[in-house]
Amino acid sequence: MHSAREKRILLLRLSLWLVVGFLTTSLLSYFVSRESLRKHMTSTALPLTSDNVYSEIRRDLLEPILISSLMAEDTFLRDWMLAGEHDAGDIAKYLTQIRTKYDLFSTFLVSESTRAYYYGDGVLKHVHPDEERDEWFFRVREMATDYEINIDPDMANRDAMTIFINHKVYDYDRNFIGATGVGLTTNAVSGLMEDYREKYGSEIFLAARDGTVTIASESLMSRGDNIHAMEGLSSIAGEMLTTERATLRYRRNGDTIHVFTRFVPELDLYLVVEKAEIGIVRNIYATLLLNVALCATITAIAIALTIVSINVYQKITKKQQQEILARHRELIEQNEKLEGARAHVRTLQGVLPICMHCHKIRTDEESWQRLETYIEAHSDAAVSHGLCPDCLAKHYPEYRNP
Repeated sequence: MHSAREKRILLLRLSLWLVVGFLTTSLLSYFVSRESLRKHMTSTALPLTSDNVYSEIRRDLLEPILISSLMAEDTFLRDWMLAGEHDAGDIAKYLTQIRTKYDLFSTFLVSESTRAYYYGDGVLKHVHPDEERDEWFFRVREMATDYEINIDPDMANRDAMTIFINHKVYDYDRNFIGATGVGLTTNAVSGLMEDYREKYGSEIFLAARDGTVTIASESLMSRGDNIHAMEGLSSIAGEMLTTERATLRYRRNGDTIHVFTRFVPELDLYLVVEKAEIGIVRNIYATLLLNVALCATITAIAIALTIVSINVYQKITKKQQQEILARHRELIEQNEKLEGARAHVRTLQGVLPICMHCHKIRTDEESWQRLETYIEAHSDAAVSHGLCPDCLAKHYPEYRNP
């Protein structure tokens, strides 16, 4: 009973040590790996994704920029403006052909001399410096670069949010005579955002300074149209929209979301890249579960081997104990026999009190026995009687040989 209890305690301690050791190692490995991935994601992965997306946005806008540049350099357009803009139908036809040929959302021309806004159906309106929606033209007129990219409602298309490429138009002496360009629907760019999301495994969108989400994938738009009203993002909106670059973090639905923002001056928008941590640590978590499973398996095997070893050892020990006990009993029996033999030998070898006349021996009980009786009682010897020559001559002279 005592041995079985000690056995159970030993197995319990061994199991505890193995489990604690394996779990400590696995958990330390998990947390170290997760922290390393977090640092990599915030310092390298998200900024790199942002740079790639920024480059791809510029690349995807390169064709519209090139088209607007070709329109600004087109001799027909410039000659028509320099000739006095007599027939609006000619320029409307030109703008319609450009829009159709390149599958654009809109094309336009605004004259500096007449302030007329031309589009595919003729004259839309006349721009005025006091009109808020016409500020873009006067900004383009004063800017140092030849073109800009901005997002505004398109009056020619029911105020649909449109990405415009506004390009200066010069005469042959490099004097500003107007602004022309093309418009892309934000839905088309939203499709690009969806492609970026699948390509980089991150949610990517563009937001205005006031937090309005301007261009995003459909999955993000389902969360709201303003950062300040989005779950989780609202807690870091202030930091996102006040710095040119920021690496931030927030919680949503129990998951940690890492965010990298950068200001895109060409669009006057913030490019936001966010990635859920669960997608990054999923493989590490799977490895942790695998390590725990291996821990349980190894622990079970170790306990089983320990039980087998203990049982084998106990059997060997029990057998040895039985052999030792048997040998001990044999030794006790042999010792008893030896002790008995020693007692006999000691009695016969001691001082034997013998009567000097009758030659009887005195025993331990103070009785006297004949010599032959004593010898037979205290040894294995047998006594027989006879006559020595001297006694024969003395007591039976008649039988003595002559």
